[in-house]
Amino acid sequence: IRPAQVKEAGHVNFIELHVPNKTDAINFLDGKGSKPAREARVIIERPDLSEPVVEELVVGPLPDPRYHYLNPRRDRPKIPYRFHPSYGIHAAYTDLFHELTHELNDIILESYGTSFLNCTQDCLILLPQRTSSAYSDTTLIVLTAYYRAEFTTINSAGLIFVMKETVKDSQQFKLHMMMYEGRVFTSIGDFIKQYRANSIPKVRMTFPRPGAGETSQTGTMNIRGTMFPEEPQTGPRQFDPHGKRYRLTGQHVQYLQWSFYFRMSAISGPQVWDLRWAGQRIAYEISLQEVAVLYAGANPKMFYSHLSDSAFGLGNKASGLVPGVDCPEHATFLPQTIYKMEQNGPKILPNAFCLFEHNTGVPLRRHKSSDRDNGRNYGGLVDRVLILRTIIVEYNYDYIFDLIFHQNGATEIKTYATGYILAQKFHSGETPFGFRIHENIVGSIHHHLLNYKIDLDIQGQSNRYATLNFLTDERPWPWYKNGEQSFHQISFQHQVKRSEQEAVLRYNFSTPKYHIVYNEKERNKFGNHRAYRIATTGFTKQILPDDSPVLNSRRWSQYQMSVSRRKDKEESSSSIFSMFDGENPVVDIDRYLQDNEDIIDQDLVLWVTVGFHHLPHTEDIPNTPTPGTSATIYLLPYNYFPECPSVGSRDAVRLDLRKSKIVVQDYGISDKFRCSPSAFNYSDLSTQKSDLFP
Repeated sequence: IRPAQVKEAGHVNFIELHVPNKTDAINFLDGKGSKPAREARVIIERPDLSEPVVEELVVGPLPDPRYHYLNPRRDRPKIPYRFHPSYGIHAAYTDLFHELTHELNDIILESYGTSFLNCTQDCLILLPQRTSSAYSDTTLIVLTAYYRAEFTTINSAGLIFVMKETVKDSQQFKLHMMMYEGRVFTSIGDFIKQYRANSIPKVRMTFPRPGAGETSQTGTMNIRGTMFPEEPQTGPRQFDPHGKRYRLTGQHVQYLQWSFYFRMSAISGPQVWDLRWAGQRIAYEISLQEVAVLYAGANPKMFYSHLSDSAFGLGNKASGLVPGVDCPEHATFLPQTIYKMEQNGPKILPNAFCLFEHNTGVPLRRHKSSDRDNGRNYGGLVDRVLILRTIIVEYNYDYIFDLIFHQNGATEIKTYATGYILAQKFHSGETPFGFRIHENIVGSIHHHLLNYKIDLDIQGQSNRYATLNFLTDERPWPWYKNGEQSFHQISFQHQVKRSEQEAVLRYNFSTPKYHIVYNEKERNKFGNHRAYRIATTGFTKQILPDDSPVLNSRRWSQYQMSVSRRKDKEESSSSIFSMFDGENPVVDIDRYLQDNEDIIDQDLVLWVTVGFHHLPHTEDIPNTPTPGTSATIYLLPYNYFPECPSVGSRDAVRLDLRKSKIVVQDYGISDKFRCSPSAFNYSDLSTQKSDLFP
């Protein structure tokens, strides 16, 4: 039965927390108001309606709901059904299989040694790729053949079918074109005719297997080659000799001077709320908004692979962190509970977060003096940090997200990318888009982009955003050539950004600057603004032109940072529809900026984009290592404290040489362990099936 002939029933797609309005939440957190009603955000697919839509509702109060209403934070709480991530995919498969013939299947078997028809093992599979509505008047779905081997995305067969919806919103598809060995055919019949006439090159591939003398297939994560170290010695480990120095109460964490709440959004991923140092709020919200990956290639699969990973959920892909590898074995592993559409109810995902204290191996600060003027002494502070980590697996790519809390009041928001690349079969037309990196595949160039929402509250919510612009100062000085010649020096200039559009940052390396947020009324004793500075090691340039349809739903990627007045209605920079709604985006950050509101002494939100370009190479096989694939945002105190607040840390060590004797100050830290290292062994993981593979 064709899917379009039967009306699908309406069903719930996502349920997660509807975050309360900030004013209500702040009043409660600060003891000035009652606890806000707990409500759920519910996304419902309604294909059963005469005009199918996706609805977004608010339901409450929990745990015993009595009301629901359309989400007021959406300009369009009823979204066209064709923007939904799964729209048309089952129909496209069905309609393609109606067009496949026994003769085509014989050619597939002859070309690839297997097929996706009537196959039980060592098969081909067809992976779907829906495209944005900005690219076509009706829905396009690309179905690409891969070998069902470890791992599918690096075992491409190079056979691609492009299905096009015949009438908008009909979920009726027909073959638009197909690709075989880099050649495009407008019909299956045309392909068969040319194949039988020997007028095109013929592929001869077989199911991937280990090569001669190999114990495992290249591309798998099994060990092979020359083993090292020569002796099977374990590496160093860390443990908590006096027990945990952090306290976990529900989803609230207290660590030294830091405190915060954390949660996981099933749609958009990890979030930290109400971040404080010594009881003083630094940030109300730090949250991942979107992970986008924009590919390129001389084939329909890579050409149309413009991914916004929240389309299928980010937080709901976090589970099964492995002790001793993903996180240290001494970490605290924490579950999350999500709504699972397939079982129409809650599901607990174990090991979704881990929390641990970590010795970075680098001093936070240190100095050693060995002269008469300064004495013979040493002062140093171990950079021990608290890390909140989650790892999200989006089919082939694994993203590691760390929130790192230092003892000097600094916070890092760090992301690493690893996992398998998304690849296609190599042919000569692919050379502008990637290197041949494996037997049959091209490592297609792509751009990783991540957007974060950072709501700083520096000494309250009345904040300003300013830049400290680095300039050159040119003038004569009496001590330089008798003041007869000018001299260039580095200088800076304070510039307050007055409006949302003035605050848009398109990073320019020829105009370096610091970015600071502060309360105009709060200054230190020297008259300087008590500020926090935003710095990154991951600003990345969006090189596609502004009018590219790829960016219609990803306007945030054009800016390294933008600043807007905080509004509860403007709660996110993306949505689950952003991969498909390019013709009319549900969420568009440019709409937040178009009114160009005044941002002087306002509650501000910073939308920060980081990422990196990735041109894969042979060392990305079997999968991508983390060195060189990370991006970090830093929140750094800037004239905020009277001096570095880490001066109060007992992790400091002071050495003084006095009369040929070194006097050591350890500030009361005992060298006697109350807790011994755990007897951890990787073989113990064999008993944790429900935690690691839920």
